[in-house]
Amino acid sequence: MLELITPTQNLPPSLEERLEIFRRQAAGLACIRRWNGACEVTVAQHCVQACDLVSSQAAGYALLHDIEEFDTGDIITPVKNTLRRLGVWQRFEIEIVLPIRRHFTLVAGLDWPWPQAVLHEVHEIDQRLKATEYRDCVDPSLVRLSAGDLAEPFDDYMLPWSAIKAERVFMARVRRVLPALGGCDAG
Repeated sequence: MLELITPTQNLPPSLEERLEIFRRQAAGLACIRRWNGACEVTVAQHCVQACDLVSSQAAGYALLHDIEEFDTGDIITPVKNTLRRLGVWQRFEIEIVLPIRRHFTLVAGLDWPWPQAVLHEVHEIDQRLKATEYRDCVDPSLVRLSAGDLAEPFDDYMLPWSAIKAERVFMARVRRVLPALGGCDAG
């Protein structure tokens, strides 16, 4: 992780090197379950679904919106809220999360910092996916949230993917929506 939180100076020059960086992330994210393991949906599946639900201009950013979780793991909302109350979350986000996200954003050929409209759009979809995951895939005996903590879920029922499918589909989206990786749909 240390190499990710240092400034990005020499981005990988070849397409194959950039793809290999994302292959590693896809493999890792496909094995990390959301909700701190209380859900069968993986981070890779979640990112792909976010990518598929936003506009084409936001798709690449949505695919990367939890990319740091390969290094940090999934931190559930109640823990994040406690860290916010303790004044710890902002420092963690500034010193760990954002440098990792910046690195992958630049390797992907997207703009850093993320455009405000994109941030808003990705956040809205992320919150609705979180509500859908909670309704359909989270064991409520392991994670308790109040109705006020959740956005409106999507109508469709969510089924978890296998790790193999999550990794494969994540890489297909990498090639489709990230400008520096061949994406022609990228905004």
